[in-house]
Amino acid sequence: MANPNTALLIIDAQVNMFDPAFAVHDADDILEKLKGLVSLARTSGTQVIFVQHSGPVGAVDEPRAPGWLLHPELSVEEGDLITQKTEFSAFSNAELAPRLRSKGIQKLIIAGMQSELCIASTCQAAVAEGFGVTLVADAHTTYDSETESAPEIIARVNKELKEIATLWRIEEIHP
Repeated sequence: MANPNTALLIIDAQVNMFDPAFAVHDADDILEKLKGLVSLARTSGTQVIFVQHSGPVGAVDEPRAPGWLLHPELSVEEGDLITQKTEFSAFSNAELAPRLRSKGIQKLIIAGMQSELCIASTCQAAVAEGFGVTLVADAHTTYDSETESAPEIIARVNKELKEIATLWRIEEIHP
């Protein structure tokens, strides 16, 4: 993972996604994987970037609401970047791409929530912006839909994004 031109993007790892009343699929396992990725990135000197979704007034992810906060076990450290978005793609925040380029970042490792929405949109937008993308195939998740289970959605997203991104599994990532 160690490379000064690479950043780890953790997408929407916010308190509301892990709320036991409405947690994403495999929430505890995903949290452990995200913590491991963040630790590995920091150890290797890879830039860590947390992306937060800012929902509308009254939503669980309304800015400053308890559900909007990053999960406390993913503690932000000096040198980490935090960026907010109001749409699915992290690149809907027009400041993200220039901020990455100003730091010399050319490649992104992406993990987090939700597979078919923010993960897929961010991967697609990153490629459109000219960044190389690696999706951590077993470190993103979502909720069941009316027609597909979360594992089916995750598998479908991995298959679709394989066309534009490199897919890694946790055990394939090394410092």
